[in-house]
Amino acid sequence: AMNILLNTPRKMADGLTDQLLQECVDVCRRKQLNVPERDHLRDIEERVYVNRSVNMDRIKYIGFDMDYTLIEYKSPEYEKLSFELSMKRLVSIGYPKDILKLKYDPSYPLRGLFFDKLYGNLLKCDTFGNILSCFHGFRSLTNLQIQELYPNKYVVPTDDRIFILYTLFHLSETYILALLVDYFEKLPGYERVREGPERFQGVKCGDVFVSYAMIHHDIRMSVDWAHNEGDMKSKTVSDVQRYTQKSPRLPQLLNQLRESGRKVFLVTNSGYHYTKKMLSYLLEFPEFERDWNSYFDYIIVDANKPRFFSEGTMLRSVDEETSSLKLGVFTGALQSGKVYSGGSSAAFCKYSGAKGKEILYVGDHIFGDVIKAKKEQAWRTFLVLPELNNEISVWNSLKPLHLRLQNLEYLLTERNRNQMVDGQNFPSVESLRRAIRQTAEEMENSYSSQLGSLLRCGSRLTYIANQVTRFADLYGSSCLNLMNYPSSYLFTAPHQLMAHESHVSTMDSTSTPNPTSPFPSRMARTATIIETEMDEEGPLKNMVAASNGSA
Repeated sequence: AMNILLNTPRKMADGLTDQLLQECVDVCRRKQLNVPERDHLRDIEERVYVNRSVNMDRIKYIGFDMDYTLIEYKSPEYEKLSFELSMKRLVSIGYPKDILKLKYDPSYPLRGLFFDKLYGNLLKCDTFGNILSCFHGFRSLTNLQIQELYPNKYVVPTDDRIFILYTLFHLSETYILALLVDYFEKLPGYERVREGPERFQGVKCGDVFVSYAMIHHDIRMSVDWAHNEGDMKSKTVSDVQRYTQKSPRLPQLLNQLRESGRKVFLVTNSGYHYTKKMLSYLLEFPEFERDWNSYFDYIIVDANKPRFFSEGTMLRSVDEETSSLKLGVFTGALQSGKVYSGGSSAAFCKYSGAKGKEILYVGDHIFGDVIKAKKEQAWRTFLVLPELNNEISVWNSLKPLHLRLQNLEYLLTERNRNQMVDGQNFPSVESLRRAIRQTAEEMENSYSSQLGSLLRCGSRLTYIANQVTRFADLYGSSCLNLMNYPSSYLFTAPHQLMAHESHVSTMDSTSTPNPTSPFPSRMARTATIIETEMDEEGPLKNMVAASNGSA
């Protein structure tokens, strides 16, 4: 049956019977059930995960960010360097010299948190801004303390008082924020300044007032200074083996993409000198004796993302011998292997001939790389999430807790929906809620960061997880995962149902969402055979089975 379907010409596709389709679906499902997870075609760490279908046959241009995308920085060595240089900068602008004695703890920070500049709190929020957990310095606040500060346990993500720590570059910054809030509140001579019960806006020593907003501003400026004007880049280049992971798979990936007929380009915020030094090292192997820039059709440095995806800056040519910019604005066709500075996504498309949906852009910055590329230019997007492998590993190890949370939330639903359910052995609503909170907390404590999971808290997705789902067509732990798929692969997303559709009685048992699931956003997706993105004349050869959003 499967062979009949795959070899059926497109003009006959509309004549396929429901019976034949169901037979093919059953074949796919039986194959999946008979293949143990350990024997899957691709290891779980090397897979690409799919939010929206991407037909690689339609992708003509593939672009890459550099830092944390093509360059895999070693953690925690790289974050520790950023921490130390930022702390030295803080001392140089007036902070106590004693802070240089403080050490970086890689087990604490987590990206994707909100920093409340008014109260000095780190907030872990869900999709809508509801507060899942709150930390002041290194102290976790109770529910009552959170409600005192945030009566609705809610903040507006776009509020001026909120700064979102989106990126991997923000890990050291997150830790410094917690560290200095804790440091000043314990420093002799300093008193917390309050505007009401439990509402503190900073600390004061004599006539000197240090607000949490000021602490945030100084840390933000110091981290930026360390990366852009300080020694961060020079120290990285001088000891590149210590701070970066080198793999022969990187030049293999770039070669593979170009040999498939794609145009490969680089768009990075880093300057030309740093880009040349880093990629020359990372792409240098005995079996690949060629210049680093020969791996790319187009190269853009100093891109100034996310501005690159809106109004942009002047596009200028780079003199590769002197690393200086050439006179005037570049307005001609982009030349292969040449280096350009600045510009915009619109200028890139104009001078390269690319169209938005023909471009797949790969980056690690959820806002600067993915959201802006998707919203402003309709580029297809691949988000690199280096934390993903740890998230998957812990997620798989917590199956008993998943089942417990699932059962608790199902019973809570039934308890509220069916008031006739009663009896001495049936738990009360309050006891169920308390058990749900305890289970969610136990799950959070299982992750490597002291602040829990990057992507969820119990059954609720975090704010950054929602951004991943909305704006990243594809995501994985590394850009190198693309090597594990054919160049014409159809990345297929599971069909997603709305809540009312998931309860349609005509669905069979193999596709009906589990009514006990505490994860409705995931369980509303059913294992389906295909979501096609075919050309009018294209055959059905690219049909693939999709399940759970992983390819």
